Amino acid sequence: MNFCALRFALTVSFLFVSSALFSQTNNEIESLLDQLAFEQNSGGAELIRKKIWLLWLDGYKDPKNKLKVDRALELFNSGDLENADRAFSEIVKLEPEYVEGWNKRATLKFLLGDFIGSLNDIEEVLKRQPRHFGAISGSGLIHMHNRNYEDAYASYKKLFKIDPLNEDSKRFLPVLENKIFGKSL
Repeated sequence: MNFCALRFALTVSFLFVSSALFSQTNNEIESLLDQLAFEQNSGGAELIRKKIWLLWLDGYKDPKNKLKVDRALELFNSGDLENADRAFSEIVKLEPEYVEGWNKRATLKFLLGDFIGSLNDIEEVLKRQPRHFGAISGSGLIHMHNRNYEDAYASYKKLFKIDPLNEDSKRFLPVLENKIFGKSL
């Protein structure tokens, strides 16, 4: 077998294994999200959320992107938001199906005051993972900030269905019900 044929065979094998692992991870995330919807204990819900966040964070397909994600997170955690935004922009360009790349960039845009950009990135997250509770909560915050109470209410109702023990929906739904309906339901 010549070098080109060997390289092609290895690439196809890598893509097959990578795709299978990605599918397995998505199944695990979906299973955990199903569990979260029925969890009755706040400690249990927190543990499930942490597992999901870790899977989302490690959800890039190309292992070469781990260093880029780690660097972008370092920038984010150190408060260098503009460079973190550029780093996550590069990541979503390289790997557009990486849900957490879009979500982190949405968070950065929110923190930088770019609410429209943040909502656009949240839309990208939700195309790929409709039950991303972090993105849904973020959209609720933006809608509240913009005094778009009906959309904020819809976001937190959706969040409540996905994660009934989530503190954001428990805190904001009564406030929004009062603003929209004039009383808490």
